[in-house]
Amino acid sequence: MTRRTVARLLLALTGTCFCVEHAVALDPAELAAHVQEKAGTKTGVCVVIGCDDSDIAFAIGQSGNFIVHLLDSETSNVISARETAEAKRLFVPKFAVEQCAFERLPHADNVVDLLVAVNPSERILSRLTLAEILRVLRPRGTAIVGFSGGEASSRSELKRWTAAGDPHVAKVEKDRLGVWAKISKPPLAGVDNWSHWEHSPDNNPVSADTVIKAPYMTQWMGEPYYITMPAITTAAGGRTFLAMGHIAHHEREEPWLNTLMARNGYNGLELWRRRLPDGYLVHRSAFVATDDVFYMIDLDGNGCLLLDPETGKELREVRVPELSGEWKWMALKDGTLFVLAGGEADPAETTIVRSQRSHWSWGELSQGYYAPRVPWGFGTTIAAYDLSKDRLLWLHTEDCPIDSRAMVLGDDGVFFYAPDARLGRLDAKTGEPLWLNDDAKIRALIEEQGVGLSSTPGFRTTVFSLYTPQSLIYAAQTRMNVVAVSPEDGAFLWYQRKTSSNPNSLYVPSVLASPAPSGAGRLLVGIGPDGSTVVIDPLSGDILEDLGFAKRSCARLTATPDSFFCRGMPEGLTRYDRIDGNVSFNGALRPACNDGVIAANGLLYIGPWTCDCNLTLMGTVAMCFAKDYDSAAEGRFEPGPGDMASPASLDVSPDDWPAYRGGNSHSGSSRASVSDELCTIWTYRPEHPCNPTAPTSAGAYIFLAGSDGKVRALDSQTGALAWSHQTGAPIMQPPAIWNGRAYVGSGDGYIYALEATTGRLLWRFRAAPAERRIMVHGALCSTWPVNSGVLVEDGVAYAAAGIVDYDGTYVYALDAVTGALKWANVTSGHLDPELRKGVSAQGGLAIAGGRLWMAGGNVVSPASYDLVTGEYLGPGPGNGSPRANRGEEIGVFQDEYLVFGGRLRYSARENVVNPGMFNISRLESERAAKEPQTLCAGRIPPVWNQEHVLAVDGPFTPLRCSRVADTAKWAREGSSSVAPSSVVIEGIPPKSDVVALALADGAALAAYRIVQPGVLAPVWRVCRIDLARAAVTWQQNLPTGALAGGLLIDRENRAVAVLQDGSVVCYGGDETLRAHIDALTATADQDPARKEQAVRALIELLGSMQGSDGRGLVMAALTKVGVDVCRQARESGCITRWRLMGPVPWDERDNPVDKVFVEEPNVNIAKPVNLGKKTLTWREYVTELANGEVDLDRIYGSREYQAIYAYAEVDLSQYAGQELLLKIGSNDGYKCWFNGVEVGRFDGGRSYRPDQDSLKVRARPGVNKVLVKVTQLGGSWGLGVRITDGNGAPINLAETVR
Repeated sequence: MTRRTVARLLLALTGTCFCVEHAVALDPAELAAHVQEKAGTKTGVCVVIGCDDSDIAFAIGQSGNFIVHLLDSETSNVISARETAEAKRLFVPKFAVEQCAFERLPHADNVVDLLVAVNPSERILSRLTLAEILRVLRPRGTAIVGFSGGEASSRSELKRWTAAGDPHVAKVEKDRLGVWAKISKPPLAGVDNWSHWEHSPDNNPVSADTVIKAPYMTQWMGEPYYITMPAITTAAGGRTFLAMGHIAHHEREEPWLNTLMARNGYNGLELWRRRLPDGYLVHRSAFVATDDVFYMIDLDGNGCLLLDPETGKELREVRVPELSGEWKWMALKDGTLFVLAGGEADPAETTIVRSQRSHWSWGELSQGYYAPRVPWGFGTTIAAYDLSKDRLLWLHTEDCPIDSRAMVLGDDGVFFYAPDARLGRLDAKTGEPLWLNDDAKIRALIEEQGVGLSSTPGFRTTVFSLYTPQSLIYAAQTRMNVVAVSPEDGAFLWYQRKTSSNPNSLYVPSVLASPAPSGAGRLLVGIGPDGSTVVIDPLSGDILEDLGFAKRSCARLTATPDSFFCRGMPEGLTRYDRIDGNVSFNGALRPACNDGVIAANGLLYIGPWTCDCNLTLMGTVAMCFAKDYDSAAEGRFEPGPGDMASPASLDVSPDDWPAYRGGNSHSGSSRASVSDELCTIWTYRPEHPCNPTAPTSAGAYIFLAGSDGKVRALDSQTGALAWSHQTGAPIMQPPAIWNGRAYVGSGDGYIYALEATTGRLLWRFRAAPAERRIMVHGALCSTWPVNSGVLVEDGVAYAAAGIVDYDGTYVYALDAVTGALKWANVTSGHLDPELRKGVSAQGGLAIAGGRLWMAGGNVVSPASYDLVTGEYLGPGPGNGSPRANRGEEIGVFQDEYLVFGGRLRYSARENVVNPGMFNISRLESERAAKEPQTLCAGRIPPVWNQEHVLAVDGPFTPLRCSRVADTAKWAREGSSSVAPSSVVIEGIPPKSDVVALALADGAALAAYRIVQPGVLAPVWRVCRIDLARAAVTWQQNLPTGALAGGLLIDRENRAVAVLQDGSVVCYGGDETLRAHIDALTATADQDPARKEQAVRALIELLGSMQGSDGRGLVMAALTKVGVDVCRQARESGCITRWRLMGPVPWDERDNPVDKVFVEEPNVNIAKPVNLGKKTLTWREYVTELANGEVDLDRIYGSREYQAIYAYAEVDLSQYAGQELLLKIGSNDGYKCWFNGVEVGRFDGGRSYRPDQDSLKVRARPGVNKVLVKVTQLGGSWGLGVRITDGNGAPINLAETVR
């Protein structure tokens, strides 16, 4: 803390009850570490209250362990703190500064790990209450409030402040750095742990958690989006533990193979992760979660590791010398660890499939799943170990293998099943057999192979035993029967035939319509018709009732005190209300494979998955009990410092690109044209990488935003940052430009209107009904982010806030000038109030037919609203199950059709195998659109103008062009008509993945990637397409991956590409290039302060150029300003000036390296070469790279099995007659001639390095000729030649090239 801060603090506190006269300046990093140590919290969400002494917030942020939310009630303080944060390179989402009222903190209940208020002013503490701090803290979370260097008076006042709340949760103490109130939130009463694989050792997946109850809303959403299989989750002490298995069906899942990850159960942030060895089967009872210790079978399988559940650090290890063989199963009950061990180590079967399907196949599991008996989890010895005394209690050994899937504890008994011998019960305290049953008929019923069963086979490693007081239940995957024996004596009780391969059983004391007698209970299992869930008397086996819902696939049936949950039919989450017997569906998400819905820590945990059956929400979703929030609009409008009525004027043109995908129809087209030949004009790189939005453009600016919460405007001529404006959370949609204003919606729940030329805030409006921040895929966001973007038409700004319907959806129309509310629809999220289902704000907005349309999730989409009143005009949600196109894109085609679909709004940007499809639907009535037809597949929306439609039919499919008239006719006449004819665009390599498109007058732009076998990183390119020829006329490699949908064409015919890291590349024709070079040259000549920046821009421009004409212009400009970019390379002996010819075919059979194409070795560089239909000429190229490399990939792109010729002439008169060395580096092979004589070659593939080969040559008087033929296998491609004397000393070259 600085002395100025201390002085300001003293002034603020003068005359208040808080005495900090003795506050001392402390090192912020030391103070931050002290606060964290005092709190016992090292990671998570940290809220810092007040900017009066914000240094501690920056220090905590720079530690890298927290997501920091710095709050203050004063606008000026927020602005200043944001500037400081940026200077310290602290950015959203890791560090956010926002304005708030301290009476109500902007967070959901139970989210914050650490709250800090150091040297708070009286304005803060008079408004911040202990109750409010406790509300936002997670259970076991901590707040530290106090004063550095405080004296006794401060201590006494802190005690009085904490006493205003619950005095039992706060402790005030003085230490060497100050006086502090430590506030600790106790665990929630009524929560339950999910300690074992199936909740508890009795294998009954029923939670006793009374905190979580219907209705529900989002607590957090988190990654990973996809995981390996099989997988299990345990949960305890406010944490979850996800063990991910040994099968990766797609490449995207491979990073999670054999991984254990611990997360904060209340905000989803990762605590730690641990790799598991190949052969470690997670799909068994190998993990036990408790509040204070996480237990897992040791990595070598010979014991138990005890881990700190918060940090993952090993506390100790349990080994039982008397217990031989690998541990197969363990469970914990009343301090005793029960273990099954013995036999050989289970086989390692890590399986990588790399499927291109959206789902995964039951025929692509690891081999053990197809054996008559799975090879995992069979042991011979059961043991009990007292953890508190580190003492073995007993051992019991069977002659035949015991199946760990049927191990179960209950009523002081340990039950086992040896499929080749017998069933048994051991006394849990002594290990003595209480009964043994070797009846082969019972075992035959348990093992009988299923015939004619519906559903999937499920994972055969799944547990199949369940303890109930009345019966012991066995129901194995793919087996035919549910079998019950008596837990008292092992006698056979009953069996029932299955109708489905993988129903699991659960036991509850009672079911609404089938109450159990006192002391008894009811069994639920899906053996009714078509797998419907029935209620069974566990003692008699009688079916008492069909509950009217069925469990789909292998996601298990689970329960809470008020609900049964399973994966729905046909899809989604099914909930059976145990209070009123109603069945409801939630189509937004589905339970995870195997896990189902897990209730623990006062929350529900759902997901993640390995496939694309993810509906509209992906990854893990945690849900809490839903509160009601006031939707009144009062108090939500905030004016800014800018002049909202008369912002600075912005020169606009009909050829601008002012909204997402070009305009409000989102057609992806512009009336501007694009030059035949393009070159890089400028490249903008943000101050740090972020996930950007698509761009927009108007006047002299390019606009975009990103995951760092910033809105940016770039000078469209130079690429320089013109201004930026910080919001509080990530932004998903680009700014919309209208009448000198830029409108954007942010993840913080606000709609912003900014002055387009300066970025000054004109006004903002809170679209969220309340301030409620939660973690959404790694960022602290509003529960109701404005991720629809803002659409402005006829002076009205439209936007929508929300994530998913059950949380509520809020749609607004605001006066675009004043921000005044015109209308609000606050009910369309809950079209069915009981179901809490309806429209989700999960995509963009469009206007057509007098209505506002929105991509609305998979229940109701597209959703429509009356433009004048905001009344919802669409259908109801039905039963809440999925039925609509879930994609985020929406646009208007030919003024009478809607085009909608594509990628999920809340999904991975990459590696989505099945991103969906695009539908086209004709507007027919006031309330609805015609039944849609499929236009194309994939996540990349088609683009269209008045003549053409360009589209790809999913990843790695050809780009096709069709006529608008044909497409409209087909859409109008329906699916029975002939699909519109189309042509494939030539020049884009086969199996390329087109990710972005933009249409211009007579031309188009496309960005695509090429994935090459054996090459780790894909090659990314942007190209220009001549639509009359349906062919590529120009293309260039991109420095990194292109953003999906990240292309635009501006009014000056420039092409702009936004890249995945937030960089922006601008391309233009000769006229644009010359103007840019002239501007940079003038700056370097006339502005000494900016000369270095201009020269750097020219050098960067040179590095991006392909064409020799453009490179010549840049080099001439550099020479003019006194810069010789080739000097360093020439001084080290590198040849920098070349003539290049190619590419020509090359392969070892038909076109070997010795095949003559250019009359080598005596070439005539003035003579063109005819190669089939192509005529090739020698082009000049001067490399500016310091090592002399000619980057052929930059010039020609990454080509397979091709070659180029490189020719240079070098004056070596002063070395005539001397033996010299040609030092050659190449990627891949080469053949070299010196003065017409072959002097060396390399056949094969390699990466480029300078001086890989040294070839002896003898210089002759005058000009010496160097010719190199470079071959290309794929990937990168390059050449470099350096000349040294015989001892390796470089020759400072004087070169001449004709």
